[in-house]
Amino acid sequence: MKKKRMLLSWLMAGAALCMQAQQTAVKAVADGHYYGAKQQLTRFLEEKAGSARERQEAEALSLVCDYVLDTPGTLDNMGEWLKENPHSPYADVLAVLKRNLHIRNEQVDEALEMFFGAEGQVVEVAYPLTDLGAEMSSYNDVLYRLAGERLYDEGQYQRAVPYLEAGEKTRTSQYKLGMCYYNGGALDKAYAMWVASASAASVPDEMSQNAWLHAGVAALRKGKRTEAQRAFQTAAQMSVIPELREQALYNYALMQHEQSSPGTIAVMEQFLSEFPSSRYAASVSQCLTGVYMTKKDYSKALDAISKVQEPNTAAQADKQKVLYNLAFENLNGNRIQEALTYAGQAVALGNQDAEAYAESYYIKGDCNYRLGNYAQAASDLNTAINLGARTQSGTLKNHAYAVYSLGYAQFKLQKYNAAITQFQKLVALDDANTSMKADACNRMGDCYLNMRSYDEANAQYTIAKQTYYALGDYSMLQQAYIEGLRGNYEKKVELIQQMNAEYPASKLGAQALYEQGRAYVLSGREDEAAAVFGSIAMRYPNSEYAKKASDELTNMATNIAIQDSIAAAQDSIETEAAKAPVVAAQALYDAGQYLEAEQLLNKAIDEGIGRPYWLARAFVLLSDVYKAQDRLVEAKQTLESLKANYKEEDDIKVLIDAKMEGLEN
Repeated sequence: MKKKRMLLSWLMAGAALCMQAQQTAVKAVADGHYYGAKQQLTRFLEEKAGSARERQEAEALSLVCDYVLDTPGTLDNMGEWLKENPHSPYADVLAVLKRNLHIRNEQVDEALEMFFGAEGQVVEVAYPLTDLGAEMSSYNDVLYRLAGERLYDEGQYQRAVPYLEAGEKTRTSQYKLGMCYYNGGALDKAYAMWVASASAASVPDEMSQNAWLHAGVAALRKGKRTEAQRAFQTAAQMSVIPELREQALYNYALMQHEQSSPGTIAVMEQFLSEFPSSRYAASVSQCLTGVYMTKKDYSKALDAISKVQEPNTAAQADKQKVLYNLAFENLNGNRIQEALTYAGQAVALGNQDAEAYAESYYIKGDCNYRLGNYAQAASDLNTAINLGARTQSGTLKNHAYAVYSLGYAQFKLQKYNAAITQFQKLVALDDANTSMKADACNRMGDCYLNMRSYDEANAQYTIAKQTYYALGDYSMLQQAYIEGLRGNYEKKVELIQQMNAEYPASKLGAQALYEQGRAYVLSGREDEAAAVFGSIAMRYPNSEYAKKASDELTNMATNIAIQDSIAAAQDSIETEAAKAPVVAAQALYDAGQYLEAEQLLNKAIDEGIGRPYWLARAFVLLSDVYKAQDRLVEAKQTLESLKANYKEEDDIKVLIDAKMEGLEN
């Protein structure tokens, strides 16, 4: 019995010692002496003393010590203990510490799973773990940040906001919080977060470039243009991501343009040089083109458009307008070939801008007319008029000039009826000035004259003078010419004298006097003709008609020689002698020896050919010699003189007419 009591006493003493070790360990934990506490708790657990609750507490505190002492395997041990003791008073604390260990080990998914699972749960830290309160919350900022970023990545922007606001602030979390604010319409907050995120970067990177770009968008939406412009400019200065630089530079360029900033052109030129294939290139090109168009710097406008690799319809229309303006500018500067080139390029673009397309055809037609390409000019001008009718205004800006030029082109092509039609249209136009209308009437007169419709021609010349008196000198001179064609030489002279009286300073004075002299010649008034021709050389020595007048005087002298030769030949009975030089000269002519034939004929004429008939044949052959040498004026003068002076009734007159007709054709 005594032995049993001794054993019981020993057991009770041991239990007391175990209880004392546990209490010591608990106090050590409370005092923060985790290493000593760990030893006491280990001893207690190894003795397997105490109640189940006491051992559970000892295990929990031992794990707390392992956590603080960073003992390997603690995370797994905590997990096992929590599975076995889910309702322990220490379970919540250990769960928090386990979550912290996941963070330490960068096991974000596991940490967030526990974080979201315990969301809203309040963990009370009681004795002996009171001093662990700070440690337990030390990772809260990180957890909130990670939770917010996870929700952001999942597209749950509004749910992410409170977590990101409560969590630690990193460049990434600030950037993502800015995106959340932006999606929620909190633009000022978004701008502030993005600026903070971007400003924290030590060197430019993708995130900072993106943040500045988005900050610009947010500021722009709030109407804070200065902040927006600064943000876009900063993003555009970064070369980390070309696509982001492209967007930023585009927005910066547009803002510069909207504010008419001095650097607008340079920024837009920079954008087009760096990003010619950008989807924004056409838009920037349009803005830049507009600036250059306002300045009328069409060459630079064309350069700007040409940098766009894939121009849209609007850019093509702008290019056509620029090319048209360049064509018009060069046409006004009388640089015809350059104007034609630009107009041709504008036309080649097709109907991008209806007005520019039609007007470019007009300029193309005008250029071709000035270059003497009358058929092409007529085609271009006709196209321009038809296209002009389809524009919004319903007509070309230069409609009257287009009709006018088309009439002239048809006239040059000797399509007189077509020309008359266009000139009639011009006369009917309200926007055509009186000078153009009068000139059109004169041209219609010329058309009728070339068609031998003298009465119609006369009528148009009369209308022309009545329409615009300043052009009446030409009208009257043409009417005088018609009278000459009709053989009314006296009337021709009368009209010319009237014209000279009404228009004493006319530029047509020399031509008028020449026609007057010709009227005198054809009416047999040689002395008066000689006086008129002589006056031309004195009054208009540098005109083309001074030379013609001189030729007429020479021709008149030749006529006198012909008359004398014919008179001398009437008394000759030597027919064969008269015929011989003509036959010999004909042989030389047939052999192509024109100079020898001419010399022989002139010698025979000077010495006298004994028969009027053969003398006339000599002059006819002499005209053939002149014609063969392309001396057409002399050939014609010789025949006219012979016709005026030959009085015999034989085949000479028929021969003369045939030769003259040959000269005209």
